[in-house]
Amino acid sequence: MCGIFGWITSRRANVAKDIFINGIEELLLLSETRGKEASGICCVNQDSIEVYKKCVRAKSLIKTKEFKNIFCNLPEKKIYMTMGHARMVTNGCKENIGNNQPVIRNDLVCIHNGIIVNDLEIWKNNPELMRTVEVDTEVFLALMEKYAYNVNLLNAFENSLKEIKGSLSIALVDRTSNYVLLYTNVGSLYVVMSKDKEMLLFASERYIVEQTIMRAKLDGCFKEEDIKQIPPKKGIVINIEENLVYSFDLKEKYKKIEKGDRERKIINLFDSIENIEKEEMPKIYYQGRLERIEKLLDVNIDKIRKLKRCSKCLLPETFPGIHFDEAGECSICKQYKRKIPRGEENLKSLLDNNKNSNSRYDCIVPLSGGRDSCYMLHYMVRELGLKPVAYTYDWGMVTDLARRNIQRMCSELGVEHILISADIARKRKNIQLNVKAWLKHPRLATVPLFMAGDKQFFYYAQLLKKQMCVDNIVFGMNSLEETQFKVRFAKIKETGKNDIHYNLSTKNKYNLLIAYAEEFIKNPAYLNRSLLDSFSGFCSYYFLPKDYVQFFDYIQWNQKIVEDVIINQYGWEKVKGMDETWRIGDGTAAFYNYIYYKIAGFTEFDTFKSNQIRENMIDRKSALASLEESNRVSAENFAWYCDTIDIDPIAALKVINSQKTLYE
Repeated sequence: MCGIFGWITSRRANVAKDIFINGIEELLLLSETRGKEASGICCVNQDSIEVYKKCVRAKSLIKTKEFKNIFCNLPEKKIYMTMGHARMVTNGCKENIGNNQPVIRNDLVCIHNGIIVNDLEIWKNNPELMRTVEVDTEVFLALMEKYAYNVNLLNAFENSLKEIKGSLSIALVDRTSNYVLLYTNVGSLYVVMSKDKEMLLFASERYIVEQTIMRAKLDGCFKEEDIKQIPPKKGIVINIEENLVYSFDLKEKYKKIEKGDRERKIINLFDSIENIEKEEMPKIYYQGRLERIEKLLDVNIDKIRKLKRCSKCLLPETFPGIHFDEAGECSICKQYKRKIPRGEENLKSLLDNNKNSNSRYDCIVPLSGGRDSCYMLHYMVRELGLKPVAYTYDWGMVTDLARRNIQRMCSELGVEHILISADIARKRKNIQLNVKAWLKHPRLATVPLFMAGDKQFFYYAQLLKKQMCVDNIVFGMNSLEETQFKVRFAKIKETGKNDIHYNLSTKNKYNLLIAYAEEFIKNPAYLNRSLLDSFSGFCSYYFLPKDYVQFFDYIQWNQKIVEDVIINQYGWEKVKGMDETWRIGDGTAAFYNYIYYKIAGFTEFDTFKSNQIRENMIDRKSALASLEESNRVSAENFAWYCDTIDIDPIAALKVINSQKTLYE
């Protein structure tokens, strides 16, 4: 999610203001990997609290006159605290400056990384609390105010936390006191005390703290080996006037950490957190247009029903390169090889043998918010007893629903979550340019270009692996999800080893590049600023070495078990009004699946259910009966995608609907 950071000093701290400012700038710039849509800082000293925030990325913020002025006003040698935030927008549009962070509510100032998933329910249940902005963080501050009367800071925090569901990694300042509270329920906070115990740095990732010490040349004040993680569901309080650090828990309220205790051991915050009932999630309603979009999302279902389909699976005659034998069995079924899971013991043995003894983690678990990656995270922690770190690459098409599901899993499992955020505004503009180019000359071969920007996912996974000294990356990619048709429409018949497209032969990888180049010649609109990003994504997907562990190569995939665990044990959220749980967190799926459905008469669900049939997970009759409902495209999801990349959904649908279909 977002990046939070800070530098706290005592009055006795021996640090020059220019060094302090340089350190804050490095913290801000390094935190930008976690959010580039807005940024802000808060400076606290004995005389005042000053806040400056703007809907620009960090590297733009530090160049502003206001940013420089806020430090000019700080008295030399009296800097108590500066904390900041690099935002990836979830709840609340960034154009309303009140939605950006730090968030201020009367005497409380807070920076928050995470998502409070039941904020609407809390506002509804507490009508006496006045809501002033859209960002979910405000509900936490409102609860703090509600419980603050006649109790101390920790009592108010304890009572507030009981009502909140979701993820919290926060730094909280009370204007009326000298206290700063740091807390995380997922482990996304790292702190380091200075050698003289007069200063403290904190950030969302260990790497950010390490790099700040190195880049700002703070190794004379801080040692990398002293960096400590605040474990999940634990917190500390700093008295910035007296330079005292406290840890706290539910039973004993707080325990002072003696100055002589240089280990500064952090104890449990709570033994447990009370569960609350599943809440209603906020929805975006597109008034008026939705009805028009719903009518335009229209396929000729009668003709699609009449398509010749494989006698064993569901693939239709419009599937590229398909052939049927005399018995009606398709060539894809004939080539298919059943997947036999290698078993849990082999997975455990592999992870144990490959574990880096210098790492604090057993593995990296890429987490999209989808059903399979969420189940995999549960299994790694609860079934195998491992300590993974979760990783998400947000390129602008991870939906709020997926983000909420990510936070549900990480907060419940106490797993540290590292989110690497692209320059989301730029990524979305690149998608827009490619979609607009496609609408000028629609071709099924170039639809995958809409998703080219997410392929750096693999690059950053490898980078994170190196930074964290972790040898194992465990992916939850389900082999049943492979979609041969996306490359087959570009006349690439080979589907790769084990049906994984990034394992195409070198020859076919270059053939695919040539196929795209030919399309670019036919449609020069693709020669736009997104070209470099698309090429980078192509290289990351097809050429970057991938020594990954595939979770479902070892553990049998069972849809019923997967859904039962994530929904019933974690309150995993589905799209309202839809039964399908696949692709619901992917903002691109509604748009490209409608294109395939309208023009070719099938979608990813046809291939997925066909693979389930081949694995004897479902019978053909049941799969065919559920196919039309699975292929139904949500008008809300289609509109969300178009609005997010700033194209007209009505105009786009008219172009798509005007194309000649493969089944006419």
